[in-house]
Amino acid sequence: MNQPETIEEELAIIAEALEAGIDPFPPKKEESGLMRASLGWFMIIIMFSWVSQLLYRSL
Repeated sequence: MNQPETIEEELAIIAEALEAGIDPFPPKKEESGLMRASLGWFMIIIMFSWVSQLLYRSL
């Protein structure tokens, strides 16, 4: 499908989508904090691992 060249073509495409029951502008999904929290805990564990390895080697 080619990109519309005029506003009228774009409006026609949007009208066709609305008639077919497709929402051309769906609402954005809210980000969950679970992914950010899991990434943070993973980084903390990795840092503890590096620090413990450095301390073990220095002893």
